[in-house]
Amino acid sequence: MSVESVRIPELSTAGTTMAPSFRHAYGDSPEQFVEVYGDPATASATVIFVHGGYFRPRTDLCHARPLARELAESGVLVASVEYRRLGGQPLLLDDVTAAIESVCTELPRWGMSEQARENLVVSGHSAGGCLVLAWASHLPDEGPRIRLRPLAPVTDLLREVEGNLGDGAVLDYMGVRPDDDLDAYLRHDPRSRAALIPARVDVHSIHGDADATVDVEFSRAFPAALTELPGANHADVIDPDSPYFPQVRDLLLG
Repeated sequence: MSVESVRIPELSTAGTTMAPSFRHAYGDSPEQFVEVYGDPATASATVIFVHGGYFRPRTDLCHARPLARELAESGVLVASVEYRRLGGQPLLLDDVTAAIESVCTELPRWGMSEQARENLVVSGHSAGGCLVLAWASHLPDEGPRIRLRPLAPVTDLLREVEGNLGDGAVLDYMGVRPDDDLDAYLRHDPRSRAALIPARVDVHSIHGDADATVDVEFSRAFPAALTELPGANHADVIDPDSPYFPQVRDLLLG
């Protein structure tokens, strides 16, 4: 697997200039990269963010660029993860795992201070929240402390399939129903694996109670701290122009 960091001048989307400092490849696929925002030499913390999209291939990290830039302007380094969205499981979880490991390995080479490297926040929105929760459940008990901050996360894949939520997005991603391959679900499903998240991972979900895409009841039923945002919808938690975003930023960055 080749891994490289490439500095790029700018990216533009929807008429707004987005300027990540550089792009870092964590694998050989064109979709295996992270966009890095902020100055590693001066950053006070590291935020690794995984975008959502209900596991559908049509949604990439473009919609998360405003969030990444806004967080970076608060003085942190943001690594926004892209991943392979075709081919179903287990590619997504494998890619998120590889991306986080690669970013953490590269931080010293990028010039991050030890204090900023140890001040690590991992976050994800919607399906990205599901992926970071699943990732955390596979971590060993020993290791550095991590703040895990899922935003409006998908937390129960079995309920998603049973209710045919998201127009069957989870079933399309998993490829089989739980009755046909329960082991696959038990590798990916945050609700089933919640007790396996090590104590060194501080899990605190953030979810709007007006979310019509991923019902806040999923986060209420998940055994972790939860901040509910009254009146917030699914997009409000990642939209820097949302009136809720200052609170989201504070909860992310502590």
